[in-house]
Amino acid sequence: MALHQGAAFALSAALMAGCAAPVEYPAPALPAPDVAPALYVPPVVAAYRLQVGDSLSLRSYFDAQLNQEALVRPDGRISVLLVGDLLAAGLTPEQLAGAVRERYKRVVGDTDVTATLTRSAGMSVYLSGEVRTPSMLPIDGNLTLMQAMARVGGTLVSANTSNVLLIRNQDDGTLLVSKVDMEQILQNRSPDVYLQPRDVIHIPKSQIAQVGQFVDQYINAIVPRAVQLQLGWVTTRVTNENPAVRVTAP
Repeated sequence: MALHQGAAFALSAALMAGCAAPVEYPAPALPAPDVAPALYVPPVVAAYRLQVGDSLSLRSYFDAQLNQEALVRPDGRISVLLVGDLLAAGLTPEQLAGAVRERYKRVVGDTDVTATLTRSAGMSVYLSGEVRTPSMLPIDGNLTLMQAMARVGGTLVSANTSNVLLIRNQDDGTLLVSKVDMEQILQNRSPDVYLQPRDVIHIPKSQIAQVGQFVDQYINAIVPRAVQLQLGWVTTRVTNENPAVRVTAP
C-alpha cells in the first residue's frame, strides 16, 4: 500500500506541475476610453462601401423593366441586366449606381437608376468559445459586448470572463487583439465595449475547466482503472480538485 501511495503521490505531483500553471494570454488589455474611443463610442461610418456577399436592389422609376436584385459575388462583381458584369466591391452604392447609368447609356440612353443596400454581409459580429450559443449576430444599430452576450444566452460556467478576447479587423487589413474583463463591466468598474462589424469575440475556458478537460481526455482515458502493483490490482481514479489534480485509491 505504501508503494501505491508513493506512485499516486508522484503522479499527482506531475499532473499538478503540468496542469496547474496559470494560463497566460498574449493579447494586451483593452485600452482606456481616452486612448481608444472607437471601442467605447459607436463609430460613425462616413460612406458605406460594398463588399462581397452584400445584397443590392437596383431600381428605375421611369423604366421598371430595369428593376432587379443583385448580389456581390466572391469576385466583387454583380450581374446587371443588358450590360453584364460590373465591379461593385469597394464602391459606395451611389458610385455603383453611377457606373450602372453609364453602362445603360450605350443600350437604352439616359435613365435613372438607384442602388440600395438591402443586406450587408459584413454587418455582423461573431461569438465563439464558452458561450451558450456560438453565433453570428447582425448589428442592427449599436451593439455592445454585454448586449451580444445576452443575445446568445450568456456564458457557460466554464468560461473565463476576465480574459475575453476581442479580435477586430483594422482598415489596413491587420487584426487588433485585446483582452476585455467582463467582470469589471458587470461591476460597473469599466464601460461596456461597442462592437464593430466583423468583430470576433472569443470566450476562453477557465483554468479549472482546462484542467478538467485535460483530466477527461488524457488521464482517465489513458491511465487504466486497475493498476497492478506488488500488492495486487487496486482501483485508481484521477479527479479534478481545484487547484490540483488528485489520484485516489480505495
